[in-house]
Amino acid sequence: MTRTFYSRCVCVLVIIGLLAGLLIGCGGPQKPTPPTDKTPKTEKTTPKPEQPKPEEPKPEQPKPEEPKPPEPKPEQPKPEEPKPPEPKPSPTPEDDPMAAKVSSFAPAEDLENQVTAYLKEFDKAVASEEDYKDFAEKLIKDANAFAVICLTLGLHDQDNKYKARAGAMIKAAQQLAATTDLAAARKAIEAVKAAAENDPTESHPLKWEKVADLSQLMKAVPTINTRLRRQVQPARFKSRAKETAGYSAVLAAIAHASIVDTSEAKNDEQIKQWTQFCVEMRKEAAAVNAAIRAGNQAECDAAIERLTVSCDKCHEVFHKEAIGKTGDESEK
Repeated sequence: MTRTFYSRCVCVLVIIGLLAGLLIGCGGPQKPTPPTDKTPKTEKTTPKPEQPKPEEPKPEQPKPEEPKPPEPKPEQPKPEEPKPPEPKPSPTPEDDPMAAKVSSFAPAEDLENQVTAYLKEFDKAVASEEDYKDFAEKLIKDANAFAVICLTLGLHDQDNKYKARAGAMIKAAQQLAATTDLAAARKAIEAVKAAAENDPTESHPLKWEKVADLSQLMKAVPTINTRLRRQVQPARFKSRAKETAGYSAVLAAIAHASIVDTSEAKNDEQIKQWTQFCVEMRKEAAAVNAAIRAGNQAECDAAIERLTVSCDKCHEVFHKEAIGKTGDESEK
C-alpha cells in the first residue's frame, strides 16, 4: 500500500511540474540567462592552414589611346604620260617601191662583176685617140650607168667589197661623164679606178637619189639589152651566164634608181605611170637574172620578151620614137 501511495505522489508531482512549465512558457518571454564566468569547454582541434586567397584581378588600366595614323589622302589621278609613238611598220615594196631589197632584183655578186667589166671598157675607150673618137659617146653612157651600179652596191643589203667605196666611185664616175676630151677622160678613169681599189679617207653618206643623167641611162639601156639578147642564145646561154646575169642585174638597177628621177613626167598622173613602168622593168629584169642563174633557158627567153614589152609600154607614154628599138641598138 505504501509503494502505491509513493507512486501516486510521484505521478502527481510530475504532472504538477509539467503544468507549471507549460504555464511559464505561455506566460511571456524568458529572461536571458545571465553570463557566467564559465565558458563551455570546446574540443581542441588542429587549426587548418589558411588557404591563400586568390588575388582579385586588378581592374585594367585604360591604355592611352594610340594616335591614329593620318588618313591617307585620296590619290590624285596622275596626268597620263604621253605614249611613245608606235613604230610605224616598215614600208613594203607595194607601198614604197624603193623599199624593195636590192638582192631581190640585182645580186651583189653580179653587180661586182660588172664593176670589173666596166673598168675594162673604160680603158678600151681611151686606149688611143682613134678609140676615143669611136667610143666617146658610149663612154659617157657607161659612166652614167656605172654611177648607178655604184649607188646600188653602196645601198645593197648584201655585203660587197665596193659598199664602203661606192660614194667616192660615184663622184669619180660623174666627173668621167662630164669629160669632153681624151686627156680629161683618161684622168677621170684613173680616179675611178683609184676609188674602186682603195678605201675612202672620208665618208660619203648615200641615199636613193639622182646620181646620173636620165637621158644617158635611157640610151644605155638598149645597148645593155642588145648584149643580153645576143649572149643568151642557146649556144652561149651557159657559157656566158656570168656576163648575162650581170647585164640583167644592171638593167634592174637602172630601173630601180630611175624611180626617184621623175624629170620626164609632166604631172602627177605621169609620175604614177613612170613609177609603174620602172617597177615593171625592174621586175622583168630580175626574172631574167633569176632564170639565168637557175640555168632555165625557156624562162629566160619568156622574161626577156616581157622586159621588151614593159619598155615599149613606157615609150608609148614618154618616148614614142623609141618604140620597138629596145635591143636593136649597136653595142657602141
